[in-house]
Amino acid sequence: MLRALFSKSQRFKRGSGSYLKWRTIFSFTKLQQQKQFPESNDILCTSEIDDKDREYQELSSRFFGVEKAYNCYIIHPYIKWGPKKQILTTPEDQLEEAESLIRTLDPWTVEGKVVVPLTSLDKKTIFGSGNLEKLRNTIRSSKATAVFMNMSTLKIMQIEELESQFGVPIFDRYKIVIEILRLHAISKHAKLQVALAEIPYITNRLTQKDIACSNPEKRKLMLHSREQKLKAAIKKLRTQHEMTRNRRKSLEFPSVAVVGYTNCGKTSLIKALSNDKDLQPRNQLFATLDVTMHAGLLPSTLEVLYVDTVGFISDIPTTLIECFIATLEDALFATVILHVEDISSKKRKHQRNHVLQTLENLLGKSLWKDKLNKIITVGNKCDLVEEIDNESGLIPVSAKTGQGLDKLLKVLEDAVLKESNRRLLTIKIPFGGEEIRWLYKNATVKTEEENPDDSQYENATVIISEAKYHQFQKQFCNHR
Repeated sequence: MLRALFSKSQRFKRGSGSYLKWRTIFSFTKLQQQKQFPESNDILCTSEIDDKDREYQELSSRFFGVEKAYNCYIIHPYIKWGPKKQILTTPEDQLEEAESLIRTLDPWTVEGKVVVPLTSLDKKTIFGSGNLEKLRNTIRSSKATAVFMNMSTLKIMQIEELESQFGVPIFDRYKIVIEILRLHAISKHAKLQVALAEIPYITNRLTQKDIACSNPEKRKLMLHSREQKLKAAIKKLRTQHEMTRNRRKSLEFPSVAVVGYTNCGKTSLIKALSNDKDLQPRNQLFATLDVTMHAGLLPSTLEVLYVDTVGFISDIPTTLIECFIATLEDALFATVILHVEDISSKKRKHQRNHVLQTLENLLGKSLWKDKLNKIITVGNKCDLVEEIDNESGLIPVSAKTGQGLDKLLKVLEDAVLKESNRRLLTIKIPFGGEEIRWLYKNATVKTEEENPDDSQYENATVIISEAKYHQFQKQFCNHR
């Protein structure tokens, strides 16, 4: 997809400095992918699975990759008071998100849904006797074939107790999110990360009965072995991404990472900003799992890379997010970060806090503090709201209608110039000399105009990094 930018985009002329930079970056990336992930060593290739991996696949099939479609009854238990009560969102909003998760698993369906107020989520049955009896009667008399407990993770004793009460399988958010990620994991990189995220779930779900029926040390060794194999492959992935980032940095290409809560419209916004007609946004959760890069032009004609990233979602274990850190690093070390919010969502503040808190947890407070001045907050889907909050620092846009995109591009350009240490200059140079050819190769030439005082010279308005400007001065200005 990235290489297709060469043939399909008119923005990069063959033979230009920009084209040569892009070709170098993408050739380097492809070489590293072949070097770091040769097909013959693909641990997820079924024809090459060894005995230990085959044993894992048999174990994994008990928990993931179910072939049948479930008709789910959704239960959202929530704390009604105390320090653990959610303040920035409502139980109804959380229930709505849970329903969206299930509907993402087409052809799964929703049989019914309910919110249940509680004082604690730590009980063996979670619910009190009254609520438990009411739920048991409702579910057993319905057509539900599974129950989705909208909680991060359930303890094994809670699952067993609820299954005995309701008579159907019990799923938590970790389980449902993993199923969605498995569904959307297409590339080798995404599959590696999802495969790693499965292991803590399976380990926590193994009961004493399971252990008694097999060799516990053998199973433990098998899980540990697979986990180490996956981590080694992902480490290579992170090394590859780091090398590619360093290569882009050496070629002085600015990057704009687009982050946000899942289904906030990140991909749609990138398509609108880059005019990349190959992009096909999907209106579903976790539509993007891989880092993808898309070329775009800022108003000054400065070229940038828009980096699309995996979406965030609340109330899932940190171990699941950590499996995607190799993906998120491409965003965290970008020149500028666009934080996209769904301005039409009633859960916007809750989603914002979750995204920012997760990024801070991954980076650490000190490093995250340095990144805060690189964040531009964008309120997407403003066409869906009647009144827009006049919130300081928020840029309302609509990727669908184009509203606000011109302002966003201007703000984005100012931020990119500042963070990448670039300058907008007008330089007096001889007509047709080596200077203009050098500038086209090493900078962004915005305009060329005849110098009004001397017809043998022209004024070239350029965007150029400090390092390249010093090179230009050393090569040309010192010899005059």
